[in-house]
Amino acid sequence: MTEGQVQALLNEAEKMNNTLERIEGAFCGINESLEALSQCVDFVPPNRYQVAGYNFFRIGGSVDNGNY
Repeated sequence: MTEGQVQALLNEAEKMNNTLERIEGAFCGINESLEALSQCVDFVPPNRYQVAGYNFFRIGGSVDNGNY
């Protein structure tokens, strides 16, 4: 293997490493978003008339829909 071939392989390895680091950063951002979102999901257990409980999404605050 020539020196040029070795350098080309090192350059490709560096590109792959940079790409994998960007992918890792994206996954970390997605994970943080999912953790925050999971704080908004709650469960209501079944009462004596229900077979199963249910999950629901809690939204706090107010929503402005632009209708005045």
